[in-house]
Amino acid sequence: MSQAAAVVGVRPGAEEGRPLLDVRDLTIVYEPRQAPVVTAVRDVSFSLMPGEFVGLVGESGSGKSTVGYAITRLARPPARIAGGSILFDGRDVVELSHEQVRRQRHGGMAMVLQAGMNALNPVRRVRDHFIDIYRAHGHVPKEQWRSRSESLCQKVRLPLGVLDRYPGELSGGMRQRVSIALALSLEPRMMIFDEPTTALDVLVQHAVMETITDLQQQEGFTALLISHDLGVVLEATQRVMVMHEGRIVEDGPSREILERPQDEYTRMLLSHYADPRAEVVHLPGLESRAGGRRRVEEDRPDGPVLSVEDVSKTYPPPRRGEAQVQAVDHVSFRIGPGESVALVGQSGSGKSTLARMVTAVERPTSGTITFGDLRVDRLHSRGQRELHRQVQMVFQDPYAALNPLHTVEYVLTRPIVNFDREARGRVRERVHELLELVGLTPAEEYAARLPHELSGGQRQRVVVARALACRPTLLVADEPISMLDVSLRAGILALLEDLRHRLGVSLLYITHDLLSARMVTDWILVLHEGRVVEAGPTERVLRFPEDEYTIRLLDSIPNPRADHDEPAVDPPARA
Repeated sequence: MSQAAAVVGVRPGAEEGRPLLDVRDLTIVYEPRQAPVVTAVRDVSFSLMPGEFVGLVGESGSGKSTVGYAITRLARPPARIAGGSILFDGRDVVELSHEQVRRQRHGGMAMVLQAGMNALNPVRRVRDHFIDIYRAHGHVPKEQWRSRSESLCQKVRLPLGVLDRYPGELSGGMRQRVSIALALSLEPRMMIFDEPTTALDVLVQHAVMETITDLQQQEGFTALLISHDLGVVLEATQRVMVMHEGRIVEDGPSREILERPQDEYTRMLLSHYADPRAEVVHLPGLESRAGGRRRVEEDRPDGPVLSVEDVSKTYPPPRRGEAQVQAVDHVSFRIGPGESVALVGQSGSGKSTLARMVTAVERPTSGTITFGDLRVDRLHSRGQRELHRQVQMVFQDPYAALNPLHTVEYVLTRPIVNFDREARGRVRERVHELLELVGLTPAEEYAARLPHELSGGQRQRVVVARALACRPTLLVADEPISMLDVSLRAGILALLEDLRHRLGVSLLYITHDLLSARMVTDWILVLHEGRVVEAGPTERVLRFPEDEYTIRLLDSIPNPRADHDEPAVDPPARA
């Protein structure tokens, strides 16, 4: 059975006026074999009424997902429920045996997990995932398997052709919709959504959340939305619970939480939201942005650092009989010394393909890419080594970007030994310099740590330090904050901005987050289906967009404070 459709059912028909779910004094601990016991959830109590849509918000490590796994009995050792009760329709889920949980899944509660790809079997077609559930529980006659699967796909707005596809052939948003359809297949009375939009671009995120809210209203199930994104939760839910360090620190109606937050932690989360269209944009830890700088290369006689001219990239048809894929379509841009340029667009717009071509991982089908005196589109192995000394990547996922078996010192030592001749005689000193440069002090302490001993923000700082180890001229940052909590994002953005000014390094910033693009870039290109649909100074493009696609991107941004932001103004007259 697919994890995406993990369901716990107890008893049909809740009594009117009684909570469907009642959690009381729940305490959960993690008991690893060779590490101290950690209390992840402390005395948590809340209840959900039938048909209610509630959000549970908190940063990584707050305990919110642990609560979700405990409610659905998906928690596994070293996690252990150390106290409290979880009553679903009056019966304590904690007391159920595994066999009782297995037999009573139909009509209970379902959990949609965070990563759509990880929740699906990559070697089985989508149709087979549904069949596995029907066969395991016997609630759908065999002659109805096909029609039932098609009906569920239609409910989550998926084309019927998806049933014959493998998960790897689907986009992130489509995989998440498949997970939702699988969870719906057992007609649950309660659904728990654990970070259903993490790492999805803003338009797909908006579409998935719209699907979830529409389904909740149509099907009438109780819903618990678990997320680190307070903006998404406030827009979708009727009530919000804020979780911090294993406790619920605030619980109230969504509008009240927005307008009159009581807890300091809630106020901190709200302070990290702003409208990129505002005249002045402020985020804690970052200098207020009232507009971008002029294009730097216009003031420099030595021209651009990177020049991309009329570049296209075409891939062969994914299947026989299908059309070839035009990933990038005649794109041109330049980056000057010390300048920051954003490539913005949803998944599939071509921005990451451009990054791979700029770093010579792939070659363009046509067009030219020039970095200094190097023709990147024609480089062979020796030339690629020189390019990689001067052009470095900051990757999206700080958890996957570092080898878990190597210390921070080892991670930073390799590029120094390979590329930095000046520092080969003082490698350890250079490692400490890099750690101090990215704000990880005392350097000696961080150098000895393994990745699992660092927070997400600290890991991303190590990734940045590694990229700086060979003294590059250009950093290519591919969605560097999309996997981080909201309070950590500003720190990474401030670091990139500070490094750009202190070291004079240029930045190609790839993102679907328009707010972060407003804060750290001078120039922006909006990509849609491989083409540049709008380009110009960051402030002008975001405050006064002209292309319909740019407007759609801006309108899809979750902004809980939208009603409190300044009204729009007419754009200035253009020469």
